[in-house]
Amino acid sequence: MTTGDGRTARWVLLLMKPAGVHAREPYPTMATVDGTRAEAVQRFGEFVRLYQPRHPSHPVRMRRFRTDDGWMVIGDGLSGSIFAYHFLITELEWDSGPISY
Repeated sequence: MTTGDGRTARWVLLLMKPAGVHAREPYPTMATVDGTRAEAVQRFGEFVRLYQPRHPSHPVRMRRFRTDDGWMVIGDGLSGSIFAYHFLITELEWDSGPISY
Protein backbone atom coordinates (compact mmCIF):
# COMPACT_ATOMS: atom_id res chain seq x y z
CA MET A 1 0.00 0.00 0.00
CA THR A 2 1.68 3.18 -1.21
CA THR A 3 0.77 6.72 -2.10
CA GLY A 4 1.57 8.30 -5.45
CA ASP A 5 5.08 9.01 -4.19
CA GLY A 6 5.71 5.46 -2.91
CA ARG A 7 4.63 5.86 0.75
CA THR A 8 2.35 3.46 2.60
CA ALA A 9 -1.20 4.81 2.94
CA ARG A 10 -4.71 4.12 4.15
CA TRP A 11 -7.36 5.85 2.04
CA VAL A 12 -10.76 6.79 3.41
CA LEU A 13 -13.88 7.74 1.48
CA LEU A 14 -15.82 10.43 3.37
CA LEU A 15 -19.28 11.70 2.48
CA MET A 16 -20.42 15.32 2.74
CA LYS A 17 -24.21 15.12 2.91
CA PRO A 18 -26.58 17.90 1.84
CA ALA A 19 -27.51 20.42 4.54
CA GLY A 20 -30.24 19.07 6.78
CA VAL A 21 -29.73 15.42 5.81
CA HIS A 22 -28.53 13.61 8.95
CA ALA A 23 -26.72 16.75 10.16
CA ARG A 24 -25.42 14.99 13.30
CA GLU A 25 -22.88 13.07 11.23
CA PRO A 26 -21.67 15.46 8.52
CA TYR A 27 -18.69 13.36 7.33
CA PRO A 28 -19.40 9.65 7.75
CA THR A 29 -16.70 7.18 6.69
CA MET A 30 -18.10 5.25 3.75
CA ALA A 31 -15.18 2.91 2.93
CA THR A 32 -11.45 2.39 3.48
CA VAL A 33 -8.70 1.01 1.23
CA ASP A 34 -5.09 0.17 2.03
CA GLY A 35 -3.04 0.64 -1.13
CA THR A 36 -2.16 3.18 -3.78
CA ARG A 37 -4.28 6.20 -4.56
CA ALA A 38 -5.08 4.65 -7.94
CA GLU A 39 -6.36 1.50 -6.22
CA ALA A 40 -8.46 3.61 -3.85
CA VAL A 41 -9.92 5.64 -6.74
CA GLN A 42 -10.86 2.43 -8.55
CA ARG A 43 -12.49 0.77 -5.53
CA PHE A 44 -14.19 3.93 -4.28
CA GLY A 45 -15.41 4.70 -7.81
CA GLU A 46 -17.31 1.42 -7.85
CA PHE A 47 -18.75 2.20 -4.41
CA VAL A 48 -19.93 5.65 -5.55
CA ARG A 49 -21.36 4.23 -8.78
CA LEU A 50 -23.55 1.84 -6.75
CA TYR A 51 -24.48 4.35 -4.01
CA GLN A 52 -28.20 5.11 -3.77
CA PRO A 53 -28.95 8.03 -1.46
CA ARG A 54 -32.19 8.23 0.52
CA HIS A 55 -32.83 11.72 -0.83
CA PRO A 56 -34.39 12.46 -3.17
CA SER A 57 -36.80 9.65 -2.37
CA HIS A 58 -38.31 9.88 -5.88
CA PRO A 59 -35.44 10.94 -8.15
CA VAL A 60 -36.25 12.11 -11.66
CA ARG A 61 -32.58 12.48 -12.52
CA MET A 62 -29.27 11.39 -10.96
CA ARG A 63 -25.85 12.66 -12.08
CA ARG A 64 -22.34 11.64 -11.04
CA PHE A 65 -19.37 13.96 -11.53
CA ARG A 66 -15.67 13.22 -11.04
CA THR A 67 -13.82 15.94 -9.09
CA ASP A 68 -10.16 16.45 -8.15
CA ASP A 69 -10.84 15.05 -4.68
CA GLY A 70 -13.58 12.48 -5.38
CA TRP A 71 -17.09 12.62 -6.81
CA MET A 72 -20.34 14.56 -6.65
CA VAL A 73 -23.66 12.73 -6.91
CA ILE A 74 -26.56 15.10 -7.57
CA GLY A 75 -30.16 13.98 -7.47
CA ASP A 76 -33.10 15.99 -8.74
CA GLY A 77 -36.30 15.14 -6.88
CA LEU A 78 -39.84 14.89 -8.12
CA SER A 79 -40.78 18.05 -6.20
CA GLY A 80 -37.97 20.10 -7.73
CA SER A 81 -35.59 19.65 -4.79
CA ILE A 82 -31.89 19.01 -5.48
CA PHE A 83 -29.59 16.96 -3.25
CA ALA A 84 -25.81 17.00 -3.72
CA TYR A 85 -23.56 14.40 -2.10
CA HIS A 86 -19.80 15.03 -2.18
CA PHE A 87 -17.59 11.95 -1.81
CA LEU A 88 -14.07 12.88 -0.70
CA ILE A 89 -11.01 10.68 -1.20
CA THR A 90 -8.78 11.33 1.80
CA GLU A 91 -5.49 9.91 3.03
CA LEU A 92 -5.33 9.00 6.71
CA GLU A 93 -2.28 10.93 7.81
CA TRP A 94 -2.54 10.62 11.59
CA ASP A 95 -4.80 8.91 14.13
CA SER A 96 -4.58 9.37 17.90
CA GLY A 97 -6.13 6.00 18.69
CA PRO A 98 -6.60 2.47 17.47
CA ILE A 99 -8.10 2.11 14.00
CA SER A 100 -11.75 1.16 14.43
CA TYR A 101 -12.68 0.17 10.88
